[in-house]
Amino acid sequence: MHALLLGRFHAVTKAQGAWLESLAAEPIDGMTCVITSANHAGTRRNPLDVDTREAMLRPALARTGKPFTLVRIDDIPDSDAWVEHVLAQVKARTGRVLEPASTRLYSANRDVDALFAAKGFTVVAGDVKGLTPHELVQRIADGRPWRDEATAETVAVYEKPGVLEALKAVFHQKLLNDDGELGHLRDFGSYGAQMDASLRQKLDDLVRWVKPGHVVDKGCGTGKLLVELSRLFPRSRFSGVDLSREFLRLCDENTYATDDVGLVFGNVIDMCVPPASATTVIFSSVMHEVHSYSGYDVTAIDRALANANTELAPGGHLLVRDGVSPPDATWRLELLDEATRATFDRFASEFRQGRGVRCSRLAEGLVELSSHDANEFLCKKDYLKNWHIEVHEEFGPLTLAGWGEALGRAGFEPVHLEETRNPWIVKHRYEGTVRVMDAEGRPLPWPATNCVVVGRKRA
Repeated sequence: MHALLLGRFHAVTKAQGAWLESLAAEPIDGMTCVITSANHAGTRRNPLDVDTREAMLRPALARTGKPFTLVRIDDIPDSDAWVEHVLAQVKARTGRVLEPASTRLYSANRDVDALFAAKGFTVVAGDVKGLTPHELVQRIADGRPWRDEATAETVAVYEKPGVLEALKAVFHQKLLNDDGELGHLRDFGSYGAQMDASLRQKLDDLVRWVKPGHVVDKGCGTGKLLVELSRLFPRSRFSGVDLSREFLRLCDENTYATDDVGLVFGNVIDMCVPPASATTVIFSSVMHEVHSYSGYDVTAIDRALANANTELAPGGHLLVRDGVSPPDATWRLELLDEATRATFDRFASEFRQGRGVRCSRLAEGLVELSSHDANEFLCKKDYLKNWHIEVHEEFGPLTLAGWGEALGRAGFEPVHLEETRNPWIVKHRYEGTVRVMDAEGRPLPWPATNCVVVGRKRA
C-alpha cells in the first residue's frame, strides 16, 4: 500500500511531526508527498515559497524511515478537476500511477478528502492534536509564543534573517485578540449549510455591483462567496473577515482561483484593511448580526458603514445583502398547523433576549402584531437547529428607506436599493404554514426576504 500526503505545509507542528513519525508503523511501502500551492508565495494564505516549505517537510518525512518522493503542484481554479490534476502531475514527475486500490490518502482538508473519496480512494483521517499549521503561522505573525509547538526545522526556517519580518508584513492587517467568537454555541455545520444554500442568489444579487481590485468580504462565513468571486474576478485581490475561528478554518480549506486571498480574524464593525485600499466592501448576511449583537443599536450599523467608507478608495462600492423590515403597519398571521403555533409561542416570549413581542390573539391560530415582528417570526421560524441563537437576532433591522438613510449618514451616494423575495423560501418555508393579512384581514403578498443595498464612496 502506498501513501499519498497532500498539504500546503507552511509549518510543521510538533503534533504533525509526531503523527508523521507514527507512519513508520503503518502498512505502507512508501509515500508521495504533494506540496500544493507551489506557485504561490508572499500572501496570508501562502506566506512561504515552496523551497522553504520543502526544507521544513523533508526532515520530518525522513524520520518515518519510509521511502518518499516530494512533488510540487501548482493550484488550479477548477476544484472538480483537482484529483485528476494531482494524479497527472505525480505521474508526470515521478512515473508513479496512483490508483485507488493501492493508495491511501492522508490529508487534513475535508474538501480534498471528499474529492478523493468520490474517486474511490481510501481516506485515512489522521488524529492530530494541538495547533494546526495555520494557527501556528498566525501565532508567529501575531508575535505570540510558538516555538514549543513547532518542529526544530520549522523553528530554524522562521528564525532565518528576514523571514519573521516578511511574514508580519504579509499579515499587516489588524487582528483582534482571542476573546471574540461571536456565535460560540452555534452549530457551524448547519449554519454554514444554510448560508451556502443561498449562494447562487447572493451571487445573482451582488456580482454586477462588484468593482474589481481589492474585494473585502466582511463576515465571510465558510468562504464560498469568496471562492466564487475569486473565479469571476481572477485578477483581483480578496480579504475575508470573520469573528469566528471555526469559519476561518473552513475558509482556509477552500481552493481559490487567485493566490491573493487573505483571511482576517476581526470584527466586521471595525476597520480591517488599510484606509482607501479596497475597491469593494461586502456585508452579506452579517449586518443584522452587527445590529443584534450590539444591543439592537442602529449606531453599530452606522459605525460599520463609516469604517467601510474609510476602507474604500474614492468611487469604491459598498454592497449590503441582508434582511429588511417591511414598512410600519399592523399585520395578522394565521398559523396553519400545530408546529407553527408552538414555534410562534416560543418566539413571542423569547425574541430579542426575552423582550418578546406584543401581540393580540384574536382566535385560535390567529394573531395580530406589528409588521416588523411578524416578519421576524417568518424569517426565523424554521431555523430550529440554531434557535437558541436565531431567536435573539433581528434579521431586518431597517426598512429599505432606512438602509438608504444609513448610507447617507456614512457618506455614501446611494446607487441601488432593492427588495428581493426568495421563491425557494416562500415555497418551502412560508406556503402551507402561515397566511399574512393586514389589520382588516385582507391577504397580503409575502414580504421581501432580503434587500440589496449599494453605495458609492464619494470622491
